[in-house]
Amino acid sequence: MLSEKYENQVFAEKVKILEGTLTFENCIFEKGVYIKGDNKRYFLVGEVVRAVFNSCAFHSKGDDPCVALWTRAQGEFVGCKMFSEDYVPVRIDTGSHGVFRDCSIDYPVKRCGVAIMGASSGEFENCRFCHFGEDPAKVEPVYFDAHDKEKTRFENCSFCKK
Repeated sequence: MLSEKYENQVFAEKVKILEGTLTFENCIFEKGVYIKGDNKRYFLVGEVVRAVFNSCAFHSKGDDPCVALWTRAQGEFVGCKMFSEDYVPVRIDTGSHGVFRDCSIDYPVKRCGVAIMGASSGEFENCRFCHFGEDPAKVEPVYFDAHDKEKTRFENCSFCKK
């Protein structure tokens, strides 16, 4: 299994994590990160792709999230900042799970901050969700598929407008 650690690096292109367990500390992801797990038919076959991020910053423009967890991927984010000018900053999809502690998630007013879809879940503790822009449209900070809401938990999170 691939296991690596990265510290104090700036990634100018989108980072794709497709195997192993990786750790990032004090890194900047200028075009986001895409973590894709095992796409085998049965959930208990194959290894879980996992990444841990401590004090990292994620940015995105266009139609890509800052952070994408896909197909049984797992991600843990502690003290991180996510900012998207145009799109949903965090997307958790297809049986993936994300843990967010002490994170800041800034998102445009016409989008949500986090999209949780396809039998996925998340844990959010001491996180700040903040939308920005002039559009008065009411958009919820987190979007859920119909089946995913009960698996996600929020503890001591705050919501604001910039």
